[in-house]
Amino acid sequence: MVPFFMSTIMLLASLNISEKRAKLIQPFANCTKDVFSMMLNWETELIGIYTNDVFQSKYDCSGFIGVSGALQGSIVVSVDQDVAFAAAHSFLGNRPTTINAEVIDMVGELTNMIAGASKDRIGIPGITLGLPTVITGKQHTVSFANSAHVEILQFSSPHGELTVEIGVRGL
Repeated sequence: MVPFFMSTIMLLASLNISEKRAKLIQPFANCTKDVFSMMLNWETELIGIYTNDVFQSKYDCSGFIGVSGALQGSIVVSVDQDVAFAAAHSFLGNRPTTINAEVIDMVGELTNMIAGASKDRIGIPGITLGLPTVITGKQHTVSFANSAHVEILQFSSPHGELTVEIGVRGL
């Protein structure tokens, strides 16, 4: 198996991603891998990178964090219900059957950990993160600021797929 950082670099190179975009994507790709590995003991793999200005979730839960300061915008971590339930089971020891307060808290905490660790690795001083908010429901929409550049990172995990969306201005 190719080490994650190498597979991410190879994926970025194969997609002809600019150095500027790679400097934003790389920390989020690595931190998502790290958070899921350390907190849940899950291996995740970056399977796609897309750009878009509006995020239409195909998943059931999205954690949302505002970004201000040197970069402005938002970060969204979106997971399928099965991923959310399996993660809650790993965190709490019991598997929920509905999206309840514990699942919402867990999605918010995963979002907070990924965004916080990524912010530290981006290497741009003066970035501030807000508190996570979780949105639930089939096909919910998150709109990014008109001038935001949006990167959508698609991951696979043992329990399903998830996305990390980065919609920021200031790059």
